[in-house]
Amino acid sequence: MGFTVGMKIYTLDWYLKYNLDYVEAAKKLKEQGIGLVLAQSKYLPMADTAVKSEVPPELQERLDSYDDRLFRKALAEEGIEYWAACNMFFDPRVMEKHGNVSVDDLGRTAEVLDWYIGACPTCDGYVEDKIQAIEGAIEELRPDGVFLGFCRFPGFWEIWLPETLREGWREYCFCPRCLAQFQDATGVTTNSWGEQKPGQWIRQNAYEQWVDWKGSVIRDIIKRVKERANRIRPGTRIMLNSLPLDTTHFGQAAREVFGQDWRKLAEVVDVFEVMTYHQILKRPVEWIAGVGSEIKQVTNRTVLCTVQAKSMYLQGMHEGKGRQLSISPDEFGAALRSVKDAGLDGAVVFLWTDFLEQVLVNNDPRRIDMIRALTA
Repeated sequence: MGFTVGMKIYTLDWYLKYNLDYVEAAKKLKEQGIGLVLAQSKYLPMADTAVKSEVPPELQERLDSYDDRLFRKALAEEGIEYWAACNMFFDPRVMEKHGNVSVDDLGRTAEVLDWYIGACPTCDGYVEDKIQAIEGAIEELRPDGVFLGFCRFPGFWEIWLPETLREGWREYCFCPRCLAQFQDATGVTTNSWGEQKPGQWIRQNAYEQWVDWKGSVIRDIIKRVKERANRIRPGTRIMLNSLPLDTTHFGQAAREVFGQDWRKLAEVVDVFEVMTYHQILKRPVEWIAGVGSEIKQVTNRTVLCTVQAKSMYLQGMHEGKGRQLSISPDEFGAALRSVKDAGLDGAVVFLWTDFLEQVLVNNDPRRIDMIRALTA
């Protein structure tokens, strides 16, 4: 397998704004050196995030005519893998349906922070709804794989900047359901907690058991997704949207805070897509390959590092945090080359909307030329 470059397609701008048809879009991706896509679909709709995916009323009629199956077919004819993207534990609509709220270590209920609020992973009704949606997408789209986003315990990791202190970070989820399941799995009982908040007591006295339990929760959910997916389409692979929290800069935060235990996850995940957004986290380009290499070493699985096409998180609550204001074509190219030079399996580009703007509006093909050079 050579070096592969994928593309995240989280909006339908190609269809709605640039009026490409299915065949034109697939051919354009092929010409741009893209070997796989991670795509939103009507079967697994995404809530608006930092990437705005809602459609204005004047485009609703064209949206109604859109057919994910035709796009998937066109991609297959060009030899491009199609991965159906599902946001597991970020879905406010399903959270509301199930009363799914997360509680931090001090007993505080989670609130929306910017665009984000994370779901508690132990709500079985919520999980079942998400899996059934994935099953429907597999039935209709027959994807090469399922891409699981937000598959972790809650936390707005994008604001964990170099100056962030671990001790001030809120950890989740200590709701009654999580506490009961933790007790059943470990034998740690509420009688031990006294007058302290359960989260406080656990962090001081049973933290390693808590962390190990969280990692097992996430692993077992992914195992459940994989088993159900393969009943419908044998051979369906799972790609995990993985936090870029390397141990050098973030300690064991990926495992301890968010429940992404790479060793446990290697049992059920086929491909790790690592969100190495260096500008968002105020890290140098050189940092990108280091994170991917660490996950590769631990898991011995296929690892793809995602690179940004443009700067993000510059406005609102993120303004004035010292993030760089732009990513030059040369910096983008350096990021891609660092991933390939590290011997990793490939890169994913965030986001096709930005590339279409650069090429079709700004008439600037430099970033596309860099991808083509690496995949030739």
